[in-house]
Amino acid sequence: MAIADLWDVPVEATSAHDMAGTLALYMLQRERLTAARASLPPDARSALDALVAARGRMPAAAFERRFGGIRPMGPGRLERERPWQSPANATEQLWYRGFIFRAFDRLSGAPTEVVFVPGDMLALLGAEPHAPQEEFAVSPARPSDLRPSKCLDDVVTLLCFIRNHEVRTKAGGGWDAASRQTVAPMLRDPDGAIGNDPNGRFAFLTHLLARLGWTRTEQGRLRLAPQPVARWLQSAPEAQRNALFNAWLNDPEWNDLAHVDGLALEMTHTWSSDPVRTRQGIVRLWERWRSAGEDATRPISTPPSRFPDPSLISAFVTYVHEHDPDFARPDGRYDTWHVRDARTGQFLHGFEHWERVEGALIRYIIEKPLRWLSDLDDAGADPPTPPFQVTADGRIIIARHLRYERFQVARVADWIETRADAYAYRLSPRSLERARAQGIRAGRVIEFLEQTGGQALPAGLKRALLRWEERGAELSLETTVILRAQDGATMDALLRLPQMRRLGVERLAPNCVAIRPRDVDAARTVIIESGLLVDAAQASSR
Repeated sequence: MAIADLWDVPVEATSAHDMAGTLALYMLQRERLTAARASLPPDARSALDALVAARGRMPAAAFERRFGGIRPMGPGRLERERPWQSPANATEQLWYRGFIFRAFDRLSGAPTEVVFVPGDMLALLGAEPHAPQEEFAVSPARPSDLRPSKCLDDVVTLLCFIRNHEVRTKAGGGWDAASRQTVAPMLRDPDGAIGNDPNGRFAFLTHLLARLGWTRTEQGRLRLAPQPVARWLQSAPEAQRNALFNAWLNDPEWNDLAHVDGLALEMTHTWSSDPVRTRQGIVRLWERWRSAGEDATRPISTPPSRFPDPSLISAFVTYVHEHDPDFARPDGRYDTWHVRDARTGQFLHGFEHWERVEGALIRYIIEKPLRWLSDLDDAGADPPTPPFQVTADGRIIIARHLRYERFQVARVADWIETRADAYAYRLSPRSLERARAQGIRAGRVIEFLEQTGGQALPAGLKRALLRWEERGAELSLETTVILRAQDGATMDALLRLPQMRRLGVERLAPNCVAIRPRDVDAARTVIIESGLLVDAAQASSR
């Protein structure tokens, strides 16, 4: 029933044979198979693509080494844990969805267990037209504008995250909490990312991405539109800022009034405001006031290049109140909007509440969206020298202003740190597997890194990348706890205890086992209950 549940198949068959037939007929419909494949998480899609590329069959040991194994479960445990609802890895994702099966291949002599895609499904998967591959190439030109911008930095970070992670969306299009929690440390300003619902700057920027047509939701998951994103990334920083500014300036869907702290809009189906006219009016008044009336008719198409002292905003609110108080309500009526004070619940009807409504709206637009989009609001450190560096241990240090290059690096390497002047990424088997699923081979990664950095990669790293291409991940680095006994006999006695074996310890030597850090307390309890005391050695700080 797991496959039927995951494919939403209405099964009415009474026998296992009839159920299998119903599932097969449903799953082998091209439209449904294509949709199911597209809905897979990135790691599961990567595993399936690798299997299809291998003509639908791989030795089980090799496949599970790369993509994880299937936990052994009897009927009772299956019923209790329902692993298809929370699969442990890419292999389980495919197994419980019916994309892969296991069998023994005896054609090569000794029986070899293999993982395979059924032939009729393989024919459809192999014939499925793939979306055009995103270009993985060096930027045609380095940006000459090196000014730091938190806005541009964080937009690129969000694009990188959407490209490389499975972002689930809620009914209103907001990101799921797990994705927001994960991306927050990567951002220069995580305002609004953490909490029950996205809000503040985070909600504003993610809305802009959708408004620009760069993201779309497919079956509850966020996807990037590669072509417009690539064009924006390759444009000059000024053009990048202008694109974001104009998307907000002309957006009828983002109602600034609804985002003002302390206000609650009621019965919005009975009244309306014009967010575009209101927003443009405030920005135009702001520019006129700051320029003392010079060129007041200039079309607004660029964000302010410098954000002023916040203390000036109160003076600007007074200026608007005196010169154009009806900018948001050109009919001059102050009894048609149903706006409450969110704290007291009082309706704010009448011109006497102008400061509480219009004044608060002006402050929000200037202090939030306009400030978020202003370029020189962020004073950052000088770019690192060199601006792009690959170290011998696989780290990639890339300056903030190399935004196109950073997006490409994030496709093949994992983020590890956001620094004042740069970003740090690391090449790993997981990131290279992600790159391979996008059609980016190790040789292409090497070429890109050498061309972008202007020098050859460290020899050891280059050999490691080429070896991974041939053999996959051969080593894993894990954090573990060592339990060492005085002799092998003591360890033998300890491992005969069922409670100890259930902890999944791994024997490293006759008198040593490895224990997962989370199982240390349980292991200590078992040891003491068996009549032994255990000493916890203090790790050296040197």
